Amino acid sequence: MRQHLPASAFASTGCGGGIPVTRAWRCGNRGNVASVLIEKPAFGDFLPIVDGGFSLQYSPLMEYRQGKGMVIFCQMDVTGRTQTDPAAEMLVYNLFRHVSAWKAAPRRGAVYVGDPAGGNHLESAGVSLGSYDNGNLSLNQVLVVGPGGGQKLAGRVAEIANWLRAGGHVLAIGLEQEDANALLPFKVAMTKAEHISACFEPFGMDSLLAGIGPADVHNRDPRELPLVSGGAKIVGDGVLAKMEDANILFCQLVPWQFDGSKQFNLKRTYRRASFLVSRLLANMGVAGSTPLLDRFHHVGYAPHTAKFRKWYAEICIPYNGLYLDQPEEWDDPYRFFRW
Repeated sequence: MRQHLPASAFASTGCGGGIPVTRAWRCGNRGNVASVLIEKPAFGDFLPIVDGGFSLQYSPLMEYRQGKGMVIFCQMDVTGRTQTDPAAEMLVYNLFRHVSAWKAAPRRGAVYVGDPAGGNHLESAGVSLGSYDNGNLSLNQVLVVGPGGGQKLAGRVAEIANWLRAGGHVLAIGLEQEDANALLPFKVAMTKAEHISACFEPFGMDSLLAGIGPADVHNRDPRELPLVSGGAKIVGDGVLAKMEDANILFCQLVPWQFDGSKQFNLKRTYRRASFLVSRLLANMGVAGSTPLLDRFHHVGYAPHTAKFRKWYAEICIPYNGLYLDQPEEWDDPYRFFRW
């Protein structure tokens, strides 16, 4: 598992518990820290605190934020243990302390400028987009610039610079060097190079990159990207970057440029890149809507009944407000583990 925050409350031994596996695994929980993990959704403000599972695409501990409230999803095995576990007790204590002190951050709207495919992708992820139309940006908005957007905003550099100095936020997705030069009052260097993966340490909860890990920028469909090489704080190989003195993030992995419908291994790149963009937006105050709380609000069914199973399926079967594509049997990386 990979922690996004250092915490003494975890004592991860891994699913194998250090035991050599010489045959196909069968059902068991020896050494488990978390038995059932949630795949990180591409919709909404889901902040993973711990990553785990295949390709680190799951999280056993997440925050979900909506409006002025927050829900903690704790899949860590803190109950049902055979003996008293100090790490589990400390984790529960820390969660209650965190929830009681938590305060909602300001929410912002999104304004998109760039290729139409980018706007379609963001709207499909539940993000409500405003129109720029050469109007004035407010501090309650985040400017999202997709490929080609820099050229469309050429000539408004001074206006954008003043807005950034006042505290404005920009998420730049897949910008080429020409786009960056036309848009930004700062000089940023970019180098075309192949990107497959990058390694970097977890970010703090107050960072605009909080909740992002190397698995979210792992590209299973290698290609050349305009990687940031100078003028900003570079993350990994430049697939991500942040301006030092302004609220500007660069994300050079563009989810809508990957085909999420053909090869099953390549679908993971599309899913992780989609989560990446949604997480970066949420860190800036923009979150896609989900029906999650409405579904919990209307539940009134006893467990193990047909109505309960139907409700559970509506929440957990992705394609209906939490994920961007319909899952299939071959998507499950554990399907041959005989669990």
